[in-house]
Amino acid sequence: MTTAGTPTMSPKLRAAAASTFCLLGLGCAATQASNLPLDHIDLGAGYRPESQNERHDVGDIALLMSFSGGGTRAAAVAYGVMQELRDTPVTSRGKSERLLDEIDVITSVSGGSFTAAYYGLHGDRLFDDFEDRFLRLDVSNGLLLRLLMPQNWLRLLTPFYNRSNLAIDYYDDKIFDGATYADMEKANGPLVQINSTNISAGTRFTFIQPNFDLICSDLSKVRVAEAVTASSAVPVVFPTIILENYAGRCSYEEPEWLEEALEMRKTRPRRYHIASTMRSYTDSDEHPYLHLVDGGISDNLGVRGPLDSVIVGGGIWDRLKQLGTEPPRHLVFIVVNSATEPARPFRLRPKPPGIGELLSSITDTQLHRYNYETMELLDENMQRWAASLDRHGDPVQVHLIEIAEHQIDDPGDRKFFNNVPTSLSLDDETVDRLIEIGRRLLRESPDFKNLVSRLQP
Repeated sequence: MTTAGTPTMSPKLRAAAASTFCLLGLGCAATQASNLPLDHIDLGAGYRPESQNERHDVGDIALLMSFSGGGTRAAAVAYGVMQELRDTPVTSRGKSERLLDEIDVITSVSGGSFTAAYYGLHGDRLFDDFEDRFLRLDVSNGLLLRLLMPQNWLRLLTPFYNRSNLAIDYYDDKIFDGATYADMEKANGPLVQINSTNISAGTRFTFIQPNFDLICSDLSKVRVAEAVTASSAVPVVFPTIILENYAGRCSYEEPEWLEEALEMRKTRPRRYHIASTMRSYTDSDEHPYLHLVDGGISDNLGVRGPLDSVIVGGGIWDRLKQLGTEPPRHLVFIVVNSATEPARPFRLRPKPPGIGELLSSITDTQLHRYNYETMELLDENMQRWAASLDRHGDPVQVHLIEIAEHQIDDPGDRKFFNNVPTSLSLDDETVDRLIEIGRRLLRESPDFKNLVSRLQP
């Protein structure tokens, strides 16, 4: 029924209006789910920490990396750190190797996920063409041009294609060449944990097969570009990436520790909360869809995944046993934190900040406080792990190395860094300077120097 005096709108006009709203960034439907169901779960197959560990021996040095969010800025700093690791020789098990070759895990969010995923797929090819294929690519304009292509207008009129789909296709074409997680598994590199935020549950969601087991889905057929898009999908700018929950249609069996963890609501509340979230995914009636956005919302440093895996696994000893590995001589965690602390222009004005300035300031304040707390938590846990681990009487040495804005000594470099926007399009000079800052911060880090000195013959 049409209210008197209110003009009607034909279906075609409604579709055109909806498309216009999408194109203007005023809202549109979420991305249609593209993940496929899995009938049978094989714990020996798929992109799993246990499987990757079997192919990638930990040895004397367990090296974990985390790449934070921050657009191309974060990707460039992470790339510089990787260059420095490539050029750092160490001795492991009596052989001279590059420290780069000791990386076992890279966990990432948002902008850092581009560097992590590319290295996971291509290894040393990262240093051959990643700069041209992403760091120096004008991604923002590239996405806009695709949005304006007439052949995409009709697709955007449908409820099955939107800006997030467009971004997935663009990253697929320009950066990842159609690679899927089956390709990531075949690459035999370090385990890459690309993290997003499931806003329908308010928790972090990592693209690894154990999480897809929970929803009876096959990660091997998911495009890497989709995971990276989910990890970097800024809310409102990009619609949510949707995964369909097929739980109940496969042979999933809960691990033994889960029931135990669910009984620890009062004694181990954090372990209980993680286990409770995992259990919730197995109810597809209550949670038929996962809505994924930028991973930086739940953990902008990308380090919570490894921490949670130890907590839910029952402790560091139990987790190492689950991974089928002995304690290493050196446990190393390098955190590449590319967050900025720009000056707020409204601090100089006698009037309140605008809505945009206020929201940005509130978000940054929460993010930085959460980052500091996360680093404290990581440090405390690593010290606890060191106290509980030994190699037949030989204590495990732990090394926590942070690359961050507050470690930039030069005032000019610090001001430059804090003024680099969180964007997917930076000029070549800015990219060059960010890469060098990443290299220099790692090379000059006292904790890094201490690690390298201990890894010399």
